[in-house]
Amino acid sequence: MSTSVMSDAMMIPAANLTIEATDVESVKCDCCGLTEECTLEYIERIRERYLGQWMCGLCGEAVKDEIVRSKRLISTEEAMARHVSFCRASISSGPPVDPTVSLIATVRQILRRKS
Repeated sequence: MSTSVMSDAMMIPAANLTIEATDVESVKCDCCGLTEECTLEYIERIRERYLGQWMCGLCGEAVKDEIVRSKRLISTEEAMARHVSFCRASISSGPPVDPTVSLIATVRQILRRKS
């Protein structure tokens, strides 16, 4: 016997999913510089969570990971400071000489952190 699962998004009529162009704004991550288009409501929620700063989804996950990885209890503010300094250090070093080697080294570093 098979079952099907319907998410809430599947049950909402398409007419209710329209977003007006005035509700969307382009916002730049205060950490890595990535630009995203988001609703004003979402931007406000993220800024409340990260002490008035806009963090993209990747940087937000990195901040959460920084809190979890810390051997002692640290605040969101301290985790953000650590991640911002990491991002700025990698941006200021310039483009990698060989992007393939850089990508492999970065993936290796991420996998070591997860262990």
